[in-house]
Amino acid sequence: MWLNKKGVKMKSMVTYGLYFVVVVIFSVSLFASELVFLDNEHIQEHHGVQGKWYQINSKNQLDTLVMKHEVELNEVLRVNSVANIKNLLNTYVFIPYSEKCIKELEAKGLGRKAIECKDDQFIWPLADVSVLTSVFGLRWGEIHPGLDMPVPRGTIVRAAKDGRVIAVGYAGGYGKEIVIEHRNNFITRYAHNSVNFVKVGDLVRRGQAIGLVGSTGRSTGPHLHFEIRLNEIPLDPLDFLPENPSLQVNEHRLKNWR
Repeated sequence: MWLNKKGVKMKSMVTYGLYFVVVVIFSVSLFASELVFLDNEHIQEHHGVQGKWYQINSKNQLDTLVMKHEVELNEVLRVNSVANIKNLLNTYVFIPYSEKCIKELEAKGLGRKAIECKDDQFIWPLADVSVLTSVFGLRWGEIHPGLDMPVPRGTIVRAAKDGRVIAVGYAGGYGKEIVIEHRNNFITRYAHNSVNFVKVGDLVRRGQAIGLVGSTGRSTGPHLHFEIRLNEIPLDPLDFLPENPSLQVNEHRLKNWR
């Protein structure tokens, strides 16, 4: 098609404008961030609802909690994906909070902490990690495929990234474990738990409580074993987690290959 000088100039301006828009969109997506709310011992989230996980041992205890948090029993059944009250006994149950309960907890300073994260960033699966007893690398003649984080039994384990739960249960030396599938063929593993809250197929968000630390499986004490894998290949989690200047690593037991 024939264009005069003015037409060529206009075409060049349009091309440059489109290029600029593409660059801006790419830059925004590359550095996009979001607020991530971290579940704590007072407020947790499950299926998009705020509340708390409780170990329920009797119908009376369940009724008391339902009344305390001003929630309907049918909502408890729905959020926990069960049809019968019997399925809520002698197990961990998520009890939703009313808006009033949430506001009262936040007024007391017990609300969830919010942190800003890049869109595709992993976060630490525990609230305060100050020591690693084992890191990624060679240990006792074989590859140790993750990090060992010693913390008290019952500490909340959080999802390190948004994803879908693909495995929950007892897995030999890992003990009670949770495996979550993420975008771009990443998976994370959380092992030696005392309690697993989530079920296979659950969609979880970054920072959500998914279980409690324990010492199940091949373990010498309460700790979380955490892995990041890509296409089933174990990677060093320290290459993906945020920097932690106060972190102490037991380097005499294991060489860090980072």
